[in-house]
Amino acid sequence: MSGGFGRSVRFGLVGVFVVAAIVVAIATTSGQGEASPKTTLALIFGVIVVFVVVLLFLQRGDIERGAGSDAAGTARGAAEAGHRVEDPTTLAEPELWAALAISPIDADAVRARSEVWDVNRRSHRLGVIVCLLILVAAPATYLTESFVPLLIGAPLIVLAALYGSYRAIAPGGEISQGYERTDRAMAPLGLKVTETPKGGFEMRYPSQPGFDYRLRGWTVLSGERHGRAVSVRLGGHEDAGTSEVILGGSFHTYGSASKRVEVSSGPDGLLVRRHKGGQRDWLCDLWLAEQLASP
Repeated sequence: MSGGFGRSVRFGLVGVFVVAAIVVAIATTSGQGEASPKTTLALIFGVIVVFVVVLLFLQRGDIERGAGSDAAGTARGAAEAGHRVEDPTTLAEPELWAALAISPIDADAVRARSEVWDVNRRSHRLGVIVCLLILVAAPATYLTESFVPLLIGAPLIVLAALYGSYRAIAPGGEISQGYERTDRAMAPLGLKVTETPKGGFEMRYPSQPGFDYRLRGWTVLSGERHGRAVSVRLGGHEDAGTSEVILGGSFHTYGSASKRVEVSSGPDGLLVRRHKGGQRDWLCDLWLAEQLASP
């Protein structure tokens, strides 16, 4: 979906250095020689809490702004669906999605796109809960010089994290529902999800003990557009940012490549492969492939 986290990202990048400088200043100018510098620790924790709270607030604003921008673009694109596209790079993702539709865009397809932002909202709320638990438990442990806050907070933090993980990867969870939403959103383009990557826990590198949940393989969208079989392959964890658009049919033998995009055709079909692509780039490649395939 369109939108981004520009404000929160900028604040986070700059804020980390500002907070670090303030913490150093507090540590070097107060609490010197005290056996238990609680006032100094309180000031340091206060600065960190303010930073995290503002960051979470900005992230929520970015989500809502992105959702609003995407909804407006989708509505605008749906109203103009099917118009000829001269240059796909000039269109926002929702407008390009609508412009490439080959059938009427119904309310369910529009709703499927908006539901993605509900996932972002739920994830953000869970992140807020985990952050608040940490911000309460950690300072309380230091300031009270007792492990009781940690013993109470740590299990709650772990339970919240486990709940979020289960909600995402369980059968019928967020990941599974995401593919179902993609099916509904891609219906006006004549595409549906025909293959999904396999997920599983994998051990991290030796320097980072623990496990990560990763999706290995490709998400494949298939269908028929303008009388041709179409397949779109989107890379999983190890191939993130890689996409392939394949048109069925017989074409003249041709090949061309740039730094990020490769185009080839022959008797077995036409392929546009992209490396390190963005969210909407595969839509641009679909447009390009169909332009090249047009008589």
